[in-house]
Amino acid sequence: MHRTLLRHVAAKSMSLPRPMKASNTCIACANEISLQRFSSTLKRHNRPLPNQMSLTSRYQSSKFSTSTICQAISTLNMNDFDDDSDFVPTKHKKQTATKQATLEEESSAFFDPSISAPEQIQQYRDYHEKIRYSNDPNDHECFLRMYRSIADDPTLLSQLQPKDFMTALNSTRDLLHVIPRMQRILQDVAKTSHRHIPEIYHILLKAYTKLSDFRNSMILLERMEKSGIVFNHFTYHIMLSICKHERSLGRARQLLEEMRDRKVPVTGSTYLLMLSVCAACKNPRMAREFFDEMPLIGLEADVSHYNALMNSYVHAKDLEGAQRVYRDMREEGIVPDSYTYAALCKILTAKHRTSEAVAMVERMQKKGLKPNARILMALKLTPQEVQATCEKNGVELSLSDYNMLISASLRQNKFQHMQELVMTMTEKGLRPDAITFTVMVDANLKMGKYTEAKEIFRAMELANIQPDVVAYSALISGALSQSKVLESLEILKTMLSDGLLPNLLTFNSLLSSSVGEIDINGFKMIRETMDALRIRPDQRSFNALLSAYALQGDMDQVMHTLQDMKRSRVAPDALTYSILISGFLQNGDLRYSMEWYYKMLESGMAPATLVVNNLMAALHGSGEGQKVLLMWQEMGRRNIRKNEQSYEIALEACEKYDLQDARRDIEEEFKDFLAKQSIIEELMAAKQQK
Repeated sequence: MHRTLLRHVAAKSMSLPRPMKASNTCIACANEISLQRFSSTLKRHNRPLPNQMSLTSRYQSSKFSTSTICQAISTLNMNDFDDDSDFVPTKHKKQTATKQATLEEESSAFFDPSISAPEQIQQYRDYHEKIRYSNDPNDHECFLRMYRSIADDPTLLSQLQPKDFMTALNSTRDLLHVIPRMQRILQDVAKTSHRHIPEIYHILLKAYTKLSDFRNSMILLERMEKSGIVFNHFTYHIMLSICKHERSLGRARQLLEEMRDRKVPVTGSTYLLMLSVCAACKNPRMAREFFDEMPLIGLEADVSHYNALMNSYVHAKDLEGAQRVYRDMREEGIVPDSYTYAALCKILTAKHRTSEAVAMVERMQKKGLKPNARILMALKLTPQEVQATCEKNGVELSLSDYNMLISASLRQNKFQHMQELVMTMTEKGLRPDAITFTVMVDANLKMGKYTEAKEIFRAMELANIQPDVVAYSALISGALSQSKVLESLEILKTMLSDGLLPNLLTFNSLLSSSVGEIDINGFKMIRETMDALRIRPDQRSFNALLSAYALQGDMDQVMHTLQDMKRSRVAPDALTYSILISGFLQNGDLRYSMEWYYKMLESGMAPATLVVNNLMAALHGSGEGQKVLLMWQEMGRRNIRKNEQSYEIALEACEKYDLQDARRDIEEEFKDFLAKQSIIEELMAAKQQK
């Protein structure tokens, strides 16, 4: 870890990189070229790892562990998930009916039944009607093979209608290698007269969003626009959804104005997305403006709009605002739903008013409404309590509910309950999705079980489920935590071969974990790869680069990175200053260390105790006794916590430079400090005994 730098000067620290320039290079070429160079550089500049082989080879050569978690996941065979429509819960049947209505609407717009089709295409359509609601990936694989046999025949390809391409694209959505599959289908579309229909591309856009690959989403949108594809309101809604995930309110407002300028219909769904973006950005003021704007243009707000507005206040921790929205709902005759109550419970418990939240849920129950898992979690119940309460009340848990409980168990380090939840959901016939698998990967990494995490990742592939950017990033981080830098590169290559681009989190993990593991050229290559992929570094990225360069004594590169940071308008944080102070100190430049120390104070940030201790020790060693005392006094004025080392350095300076008056005061303060420490230790010991 990049903490190695501060350890070299007896202080703790952290890390990361620099800005990027826009590149005219084709993104696919940039991916391939940069990673080839990246790989060769790392091989030259990193210690060789034993048994180096591709990620796929490692998976094939490994066996599943005997841990219950791995057994639960690895035994999930696709044949275990038969498509039994009678088993579908009532709620899911309603959703299925809605999906069917939507597909029928699409059929009328993108399918002309009056056009006769060859027998092979008709068989393809008939088979789709048979398996359209199937959850068995084998059915969809068979359907896609039928599509490929048609698409590879130019005569048949030209007779496919837009709906035929859309059904093929939709069949890939929940399968492994979904992006390369969809991209190949779009290559087929490009050979036909349907290549300018935006709805066809929307399916790939939604797939990117589902897989948290927002970078590729933006690249595809740029490509669509350059190809002359006219954006409709569905396109803009997908773009607004991306703004929500990236917390980009400014971009969302630009898109809304663009919709108006281009006369694209602005609907209630558009405003719902704008409210959701405001909530994600914790901006209730702007959310209220959009909400109040709706009736002015003839749009009526429903319960979803009120919930989104309320969430903006909840995320901003504004209880009064959330309660005001609730009162407005009641006055307008809008019936609150489970999301309304969950939001209110969340803000009430956050404000330590749990009793009010409980009372509200009790009133809700008297009206015949049963609290669901989301509401119970908002009441701060444990995942076990939520599961037990739902079973007692006869409330059925959905896949998203199970994922929420599994994630909560992970945060609480309740790994045993995680495996129980996975077993329960599979027994109930719910197929784990990418979220389920990713949380299980995270759980094993948190327990330090990298091998088991890889096995679960492999099980996801065996279950024909596409890992998303988050899952790949987690596994890369796990490999790096085991100092397996080259193996992390293999995972990165696999990720790219799946058509997914790493995000900032992926590269930040790679940078942070590589400090002290690879040399400067390796870091430069990582930075160039980020540039090629147009990924903008943040504070954490720059801190990692600064830490790596300082640790290897390249202070010129440190200053160059600072200039990059300034050009990128990324402000230094307390960690940045700490790295600079410790870096210059390690390289024997006390003057520059002190300069950065005072710049840090001028910026209103307080350095960590160990950073100040290092500076005092260096001043003491340089014969600057008075400056040691000045820094000691500064610690008191700035409320920087002192430890034993702080007192020892100050007392040694007093003794060496005969500063008797100061020494007496420091000794008295040191006695009080030791007495308090003794009391704390006794309390801790008593607590452990209990």
